[in-house]
Amino acid sequence: MKKDLKKVSVTIAGTRYEFALEEEFAKFVLDIFNKNDIFIDQDNRPDKLLKAFLIISKEYFEYEENIKALMDEIE
Repeated sequence: MKKDLKKVSVTIAGTRYEFALEEEFAKFVLDIFNKNDIFIDQDNRPDKLLKAFLIISKEYFEYEENIKALMDEIE
């Protein structure tokens, strides 16, 4: 099953980046951008993107820790 792709573009420190992402993931990425004042229609500072990355990384880390704890409970 082929999933539909959506183009997401962002400009960081004067360089434009374009990605083709699965539609649901693109919505997720755009939501993260929006929550962290990263705008697709203007230039963005690298520190804003780094902040968004760290927020998502922290969430991922916490999910992994919760999964490990649940697995320990199951065993």
